Amino acid sequence: MKSKPRSEMSKLLWSFTVPILLLVALIIIAFLVYGIVSANNNAKHTKQLLLEQAGTSYTSMGENFRSLSRLSPELIKQFNPEIMKAVIGGDSAPLYGLTKNLTTIVTPAEYVAIIKDGNIIDSANPSGATVDQSKLPTSSPSKGYVVLDSFGGKTGTYMVTFTSVDMSKLGLPGKFSVASVFDMTSQVKKVDDYFQNQKHDTVIGLIIAGIIALILFGLLSTFWLRYLINKYIRRPVDELNTMAQEIAAGTYEGEVVVDESSDFAALRGLLRSGQLILRKFDEKMGD
Repeated sequence: MKSKPRSEMSKLLWSFTVPILLLVALIIIAFLVYGIVSANNNAKHTKQLLLEQAGTSYTSMGENFRSLSRLSPELIKQFNPEIMKAVIGGDSAPLYGLTKNLTTIVTPAEYVAIIKDGNIIDSANPSGATVDQSKLPTSSPSKGYVVLDSFGGKTGTYMVTFTSVDMSKLGLPGKFSVASVFDMTSQVKKVDDYFQNQKHDTVIGLIIAGIIALILFGLLSTFWLRYLINKYIRRPVDELNTMAQEIAAGTYEGEVVVDESSDFAALRGLLRSGQLILRKFDEKMGD
């Protein structure tokens, strides 16, 4: 008598494999999400560091103008007698012009504004961009710079640094601020591109690794579980089935051994009892 296909075994196999594969898939998805979030956070942190370092660097350039306040009037006159004479005489316009021109020379500023009493009173525009001065900040925050997402009709990353110049210590009417606009778009884009590529490579690598892991785990778990089912369930059941058929036909030789540590001990016990009953019945029939 051939054994019937064991649909229960197939159900057991799939009931084990499918949840495990889903669990592995969820773990892979979790790693994907973690990788993407980490890349985004790293990109944000790196851009922040870039802006802070650039702000410090550009601000330090502007700090050089503060050294003017430590010069004596006699030495100032040596720069340009006519300009310095006008400044000493109370006309600050030449000093503003000198400051903005020096700023455009020693820094890569896109735009320079001279701010006095919260108003832009003079400016230089090396980039030639169309600038709406009403949208430019005129006061310095605590960190010394402001980041804009557009400037001169262009979107990007622009940094506005502020440097105060105080000539009042020399008795000159020169207390004002210099606002310099720097284009940081290309630098920030490089950071974004780097982390985008890193994120792309991470996602692709995890997807490929995940697919391979799912396939390998599916195959290994399926074959390994099938092996365990065959070894510990199907073969013992087939053995008991064959044993029962032979006992019923009277062709089974030997004694049914009952292993009390086995999960099939009860079934073997039933077969042994049946064997003893049939044996006594045969003995009575023989008498």
